[in-house]
Amino acid sequence: MILLISIVFSGCSITQALRIEDRTTVDIRTMIDEVGTVPVVFVGERHDAYEHHRVQLEVIKGLQAKGKTLAIGMEMFEGSSQKALDAWSAGRMTTNEFKNVYQWNWRNVPYWLYEDIFSYARENHIPIIALNAPREIVTKVSRLGISSLTDADKRLLPPEVDTDVSETYLDFIRSAYWSHGRASDNFRSICEAQMLRNRVMASRIRDYHQQNQQSVMVVIAGGGHAREKGGVPAELGKLPFKIILPPIPGLNAKSISSEDTNFLLEEPFSLLDWL
Repeated sequence: MILLISIVFSGCSITQALRIEDRTTVDIRTMIDEVGTVPVVFVGERHDAYEHHRVQLEVIKGLQAKGKTLAIGMEMFEGSSQKALDAWSAGRMTTNEFKNVYQWNWRNVPYWLYEDIFSYARENHIPIIALNAPREIVTKVSRLGISSLTDADKRLLPPEVDTDVSETYLDFIRSAYWSHGRASDNFRSICEAQMLRNRVMASRIRDYHQQNQQSVMVVIAGGGHAREKGGVPAELGKLPFKIILPPIPGLNAKSISSEDTNFLLEEPFSLLDWL
């Protein structure tokens, strides 16, 4: 259902966003001006919605036009691919080689959806930062729980990443994403895997900022990770951020609040307003 919606409406241009603070509709240029005052800007997506990726690129271009030194943080890549990303941005890797890196990391979403972002980063030598946790670790946790991680597994994670998941977080995920009656036996493990990814991504964002304090990182991630409540931003500590989200299941103009985002993209004819 959601895939069909994304395909049908992905060609509709997004030109406005709802500013959540005062429930005012603003144009994309105004939104970019307002998010450009902090070191981290999250721009969420439904992965298969091309129009969301166009907005992400517009934000990147707009911030660069304002003279910002940029980095692009991406959920789509694991930390082990950082050297390849560096080679791509520096012009030392062919497109075919880079496609192989992408497809190993993010195998279920077509390359062309992100191609304009990748090309712009390369042409302008903008660093792309791999944010995601190792796939094998996330898969293991989602099946067996965080307690299944060995010391060897933990060495693949940033040393300061806390693997505890609170009952408050479990309740939030249950109410926000899990339909009544569908919670499975491994619900807690799935939540632990989601939180692990959030915390690894937050750790890598903080690390980059500490080493590049004059830069603005535009973080490209799925809407569930990019929203503040229950997402990566909540794990950033005192590091300032702004958030731009598209409508996602369970989160639309009727239900959204300042605990979720600063701006909600307005999609023409979005059926998600009724989901």
